[in-house]
Amino acid sequence: MPRPFPAQTVRDLIGIARLLYRMWRAANPADTRLPQLVAIGKDLRSASTLANATKPGTRRYREAWELAEVATHRLGSILDAYVAVKPLVSSAFRTVDESAEREAKRVARQRR
Repeated sequence: MPRPFPAQTVRDLIGIARLLYRMWRAANPADTRLPQLVAIGKDLRSASTLANATKPGTRRYREAWELAEVATHRLGSILDAYVAVKPLVSSAFRTVDESAEREAKRVARQRR
């Protein structure tokens, strides 16, 4: 029986690619790795979509696996041991941190 497609891992990798894109773009909008990240994200998304639309054991299902594997290798190839994790996590935190937005709204209400 074929292994189940690693959907959660692929979603995590898409998230990592998005965070890297955000971080690298903020540091240097002309970073040559940005288009590669976009292509990797699209391939991971396509792999996930394809896997969800097909049955395990089919040719298309195997294609989804292969697409995800190649995209994962490509993502790994543009990273190195020096990519700091803290800026990645900080970028993610800014995306999900609602407290800053709530505080801004509270201050705006007080000014009225």
